[in-house]
Amino acid sequence: MEEFSHYLESKVWTIVMKYKLSICLPAHRTHLWEKFYESIISSVGDKHSWELVMVGPTEPPEFFSDKEHFTFIQDYGSPARCAQIATTVAQGELMMWGSDDGLFTPGSIERCIDLHDTLPKKDVIGIQYTEGRNYQGAPMHPDYWLAHHHPTLRVVPPEYMIFIVGMFKLEYFRELGGWDCRFEHLNMNCHDLAFRVQRDGGKIHLSPDLVCNHDWNPNEGDHTPVQEAYDQNDLELFYQLHSTDQSQRIKINYDNWESTPKV
Repeated sequence: MEEFSHYLESKVWTIVMKYKLSICLPAHRTHLWEKFYESIISSVGDKHSWELVMVGPTEPPEFFSDKEHFTFIQDYGSPARCAQIATTVAQGELMMWGSDDGLFTPGSIERCIDLHDTLPKKDVIGIQYTEGRNYQGAPMHPDYWLAHHHPTLRVVPPEYMIFIVGMFKLEYFRELGGWDCRFEHLNMNCHDLAFRVQRDGGKIHLSPDLVCNHDWNPNEGDHTPVQEAYDQNDLELFYQLHSTDQSQRIKINYDNWESTPKV
């Protein structure tokens, strides 16, 4: 077991690397968690140790009562706040996040870990995924991962890439301050994080293959709250932030989640 400490704003964070990978996410769809967990097993394989850290409002089902490398924290805040809280207790050398309506593909996380082991500290893997009914979404076009492919993101150099899901060295994620939790959903703050990585000299590498398929239908009920977060808070905040020069904004306060609403 290896330990190291870093001074971040007002705290000294000690990372105990008990696992190779921590999978951290906000979560509330408890009826999907067992399949989600089982898909991790087949995707990571036997070579690397891992843990799953979920934060959300609903207690986990009985299935998780005897899972040693599973941590649940109850919180009623935004998805961004919950995800950041998950990273504060993570014990992996690497971290990634996801969504509990997804299923990981066999062997794909293992291949991402193996690739990440060849990369410099500041480099990040952008996780390729699909979204569609019954997990049958089409892969994203290669241009999707270029910031300037999206009109709302043309506030950075044209060579910048994006990720919605990523794999980081946990030490570096914390040094950067993680997500800006003034954004409520994990979306625009992921772009903001990707831009800060690249300003800091890091590069984004796409995952070797498709890592996760999501069962997603924007016309069904549980999409409404995150759509409202995007429309009523996150998009406007992104424009306000990036209407000014952000070229020197790289590291933010990792404890910024503490200033967000608890409910």
